[in-house]
Amino acid sequence: MKNQIVASIAALPFALGTAFAGAGVANAGGLTGGFSIGSVMTTIELSQGQLTFDPNPGPVGLAVTNGSFVNFNSAGIQGPLNFDGSTTGTSYTVDYFTNPFLDFGNLDFPGVDAGGGTGSIEDGINTFSLTKSTIDLMQMPDNPNVDILVSLHGFFEDENGHKTHGKGDLTLQLADTSVAEVQSIFNGTSDAASATFSGALVAEMKKVPEPTVLFGLGVVTAGIVTSRRKKNS
Repeated sequence: MKNQIVASIAALPFALGTAFAGAGVANAGGLTGGFSIGSVMTTIELSQGQLTFDPNPGPVGLAVTNGSFVNFNSAGIQGPLNFDGSTTGTSYTVDYFTNPFLDFGNLDFPGVDAGGGTGSIEDGINTFSLTKSTIDLMQMPDNPNVDILVSLHGFFEDENGHKTHGKGDLTLQLADTSVAEVQSIFNGTSDAASATFSGALVAEMKKVPEPTVLFGLGVVTAGIVTSRRKKNS
């Protein structure tokens, strides 16, 4: 029995390597790299417990692209991002979002719907979907402007369904205001506001694990545990 346990443990690195190699093959070609976002036609709308876009979905331009994203010049972005606007403090956790959050493609002019159609940025192919997001309000001393940072965590999915982890943020400013005033917009005691925005995201090289890989690892581990239990009995 001892020899069986040793053999199982010795086989584990090979099993792990084979499993992850298989995952690499299965995920080959997933979206990687990064890009920045600029809004020309689309604004972000702030209201009670919500951030959304106008239009929604709306086009944004991609710039400073690298990796897979050199193939795209635009994306469609859509909301809303909903949260509890009555929360005290300067940080809000988004509890509802619409996916895909970004849909990558190409327009005649980056980020501009010039009447030529927006099909490729609304086709559900090559996308970024949110899994988590927070909104933070910041204001430096003696600065009349409030910075709003929207953190984005989720995954990219290419045209073949391969997924890679992604993260980044959107940033916007409201001029000549205060954190308290923005809080009053979020809790519904002040009127809605709008602003332009920018952002940047990266697709990490780490792939989202395949369910079949996780199952295979479970089988290997279960085999070792079973062998040890037999020895102990």
